[in-house]
Formats: sequence, C-alpha cells, structure tokens
Amino acid sequence: MVMNFDNYIKLLRKNLERGSERTHYPALQYLLENSEEGIEAPIEETKNKAGVPDFTVRRRKLLVGYIEVKKIGANLDLAEQTE
Repeated sequence: MVMNFDNYIKLLRKNLERGSERTHYPALQYLLENSEEGIEAPIEETKNKAGVPDFTVRRRKLLVGYIEVKKIGANLDLAEQTE
C-alpha cells in the first residue's frame, strides 16, 4: 500500500506538537516505501558507508540514496554546513 502525499501531510500536522524529528519517521517511511516498485527505506540502518543515516533508500536492493531528517522549521542553511 502506498500513502498519498496528502495523508502524509495530515500525519505530520497531527504529530507536529509531539516529540522530535523521530516522531515523523514512521510516516515518512510509509510514504517512501512501495512494495510494487521494490522501494525500501529502513530507518537508521547500520553498517553502511554513510554511517547511520536516518533512512537508507533502495530500489530493488540497489542503493538510491540517504535521507537525513530535520525537525520541521529547522534552519536548513545551518544543517547544510554539517556532515
């Protein structure tokens, strides 16, 4: 099952007042993953070349990329200057 973007935004708004960026991991994972397309996005997968990124995205077992999640409203200019 694939989550549509509108449902993803609703979940973000619902959880906005709670917790940290980790609060939103399950919703983002559900949005990203698609079994029909063979897309997997495990959370904080270890033992890879990028350290421990928030998400490692693969399509049919081939690495697509990594996602680092930031808190909603965070200054991304500052985040861009870090590893």
